[in-house]
Amino acid sequence: MISKYTKSVDRKNPLNEYPTPQFRRESFYCLNGEWGFAVDNNPNAPVAFMQGIIVPFAPETPLSGQEIRIEKGQYLHYRKVFSLPEGFKKDRVLLHFEAVDQIADVFLNGVKIYHHEGGYLPFTVDCLELKSGENEIIVNVIDDVDNDIYPRGKQFRNPKGIWYTSTSGIWGSVWLESVPSQVIQRVKFDPDFDKKSIHVQAFFEGKATRALAKISYKGDFINSVDLDDSLSADIDLSQNFHPWSPEEPSLYDVEIIVNDDKILSYFAMRKFSVVQYNGRPVFGLNNKPYFLHGVLDQGYFPDGGLTPPCDQALIDDIELTKRLGFNMIRKHIKIESMRYYYHCDRLGIILMQDFVNAGTKYKAFLIYTTPLLVYTAPYVFWHFDDTKRHKLLGRRNKESRDFFEKEMPLVVERLYNVVSIGIWTLFNEGWGQFDSERLTAKLREFDGTRLIDSTSGWFDMGAGDFDSRHIYFRKPKMKTKDPRILSLTEFGGFVYHESGHHSGSGKGIHYAKTKDKDALSKKFIDTYEKTLLDIIDKQGLSATVYTQFCDVEEEENGLVTYDREVLKVDESKLSELAKKLRFKTDD
Repeated sequence: MISKYTKSVDRKNPLNEYPTPQFRRESFYCLNGEWGFAVDNNPNAPVAFMQGIIVPFAPETPLSGQEIRIEKGQYLHYRKVFSLPEGFKKDRVLLHFEAVDQIADVFLNGVKIYHHEGGYLPFTVDCLELKSGENEIIVNVIDDVDNDIYPRGKQFRNPKGIWYTSTSGIWGSVWLESVPSQVIQRVKFDPDFDKKSIHVQAFFEGKATRALAKISYKGDFINSVDLDDSLSADIDLSQNFHPWSPEEPSLYDVEIIVNDDKILSYFAMRKFSVVQYNGRPVFGLNNKPYFLHGVLDQGYFPDGGLTPPCDQALIDDIELTKRLGFNMIRKHIKIESMRYYYHCDRLGIILMQDFVNAGTKYKAFLIYTTPLLVYTAPYVFWHFDDTKRHKLLGRRNKESRDFFEKEMPLVVERLYNVVSIGIWTLFNEGWGQFDSERLTAKLREFDGTRLIDSTSGWFDMGAGDFDSRHIYFRKPKMKTKDPRILSLTEFGGFVYHESGHHSGSGKGIHYAKTKDKDALSKKFIDTYEKTLLDIIDKQGLSATVYTQFCDVEEEENGLVTYDREVLKVDESKLSELAKKLRFKTDD
């Protein structure tokens, strides 16, 4: 299946925008496009590459030019020959990989320069073996989607139902960057909304002799501040204070200079917290009660899988979400590209960001809610002890648990400056869940600026900021005495099968069927007006997440078709409904 973007993709240079808008240098050389490719059972690269693949699309996808299934034990081999543009190289050249799944070895001109394990986080390599003239990059990858150690999300070797086609090998942008001998490794922004100031922290690999931050807003210069010996500064913005919100997504531009290195970035002044509304704790944005009207978004495309076909596809998804009246997206079991987060920041939408699950195959009777198991899966085991029953939830392997803990701070570091992320979701419906109370506390140490949904759905250990419920197949009833924020973080899933715009059979997983666009729109609106509005007012329900934004493979419960061609609901009616979904405050 293809999307409406497929024909417009530049296969010689796809996704060629700067990959990290919040950490930009002037130097950029994109390596996306055609690479040599081979698949075999040998860990070493072949002498000849007889095939080609379009990077950064995974070989399982149509846009890669391969659209093949990768079997267990097979190795993927990539080869790229390139010459640097004249005058490109300064002192050093860095090679960036945005995402490679799962275990990869990188070679430059025959020398192994990096070993990577994971699947959803980037890595950067110093190109010490770079030559003048032609250079050769070889990447050897093996991906076992059944491996219980590494994060896999919704990937499945035999896709069906809620589990989707695997993503193997390179699936994020690859690029080169020329830098000085000593570089800024990262920057960190901590807005103090109440004091109307921003704390800027730079991390530099050498000794700094000059360090400063220049702040501007909408092109107007505000201030230039020298960083102290620790390369940090508190910058007063009280005279130029512009709060960020989905309604007014105000962003400040910042230029960080340390010695000869310069980074262009941005930040925003916003605060996420727990506030009170009618005696109940609710989600707070900038110290005010803020109702989160959200939709589940899994970030899959029929032609690119986990990789968007183009940058415009990301923009269109976010803009459509906003036009439908949503002010929040639950980014479900996926870490997106930094360009996705950039568009969320600048367009204005709050994100509930899931960590990516791993572990062995989960016990169906524990994690699924079906018509037959609706009263057993999430409720019989409500007081399930996730510190002891690791095997049942797929985390018997200590190495798997250790890898998750090792990646936790790396995920937080990667996404810390993303303006729009307001909530972390640690575990979803028991998928690989373990030690959630301890890990919630640990996550809070890494990031105290956001709220945490510790166990979205069920197997609640009482940790985190949310009493987080998933309710399908029946009318939501949500009375609570829980001292945490009441939230409905999954519901709906109503199916309308749009003929000619699907990859499933119309008989895949569903929670309720509707016959056409009008019926789907009515069922959506009725669920809110006849049930949820009352719970918002009387129980302080603070967040809802409708399943889901678009169809994905056999799941045809989206508001838009998988190919993004057909909107399956009435846009005007949904946007009008959204005006009612708010807390009744005086201002």
